[in-house]
Amino acid sequence: MTFHDFQPGDGSRYWLHTLPSEHGGILVINHEESLWRYHRGDCVKFLCGNFNEYTQRAIWNYLEGLNENQV
Repeated sequence: MTFHDFQPGDGSRYWLHTLPSEHGGILVINHEESLWRYHRGDCVKFLCGNFNEYTQRAIWNYLEGLNENQV
């Protein structure tokens, strides 16, 4: 499991925990309020919790900007 703390520059701040998913991709826990599955170069799929399109975009942009070994 990896911890990420970032600010995308719009005044918000995110705390993410990432870990490999048994179904492929990476599970992303955001602030303990939403769960996502990230697939590099493809999508960030909402799984449960509180959906927010800005959170989805911020997670996508942040994780796409990392090297594969940093996720």
